[in-house]
Amino acid sequence: MKQPRFPYPLQPLRVPGGWHLTVNTLFEVDPGADTMQWFSSALLLWGHCRDSGYCFNSHFEPEDDPDGEFVVEFCKVVFDSQSKKKANSEVFMGEFRTKSRLELIKVIESYMLDGEISKASL
Repeated sequence: MKQPRFPYPLQPLRVPGGWHLTVNTLFEVDPGADTMQWFSSALLLWGHCRDSGYCFNSHFEPEDDPDGEFVVEFCKVVFDSQSKKKANSEVFMGEFRTKSRLELIKVIESYMLDGEISKASL
């Protein structure tokens, strides 16, 4: 099945081994009056790593507001021996907010590489 063509390419993202992106609707375009339709998804990026338990999700808020900001929430979960998430194991690690798409990508890539959220970012 042929993928639909979009007016913008997907945002490049360096994804280390072991990580899985379940949702990727972040395009290589900045928010503006003419581009807000590309930021109205409930989630822009959602990723997780079963080995480390780290995960993140990203969205834009307020939705449909060109003056809004990107938000990424970071957490860690524990998986059992069958690779299923243990009940009530999710630990919120923090969130990062920015108006810059490129800064968002930098913070997400850093988190995927070392599991750290820049203290200056919080």
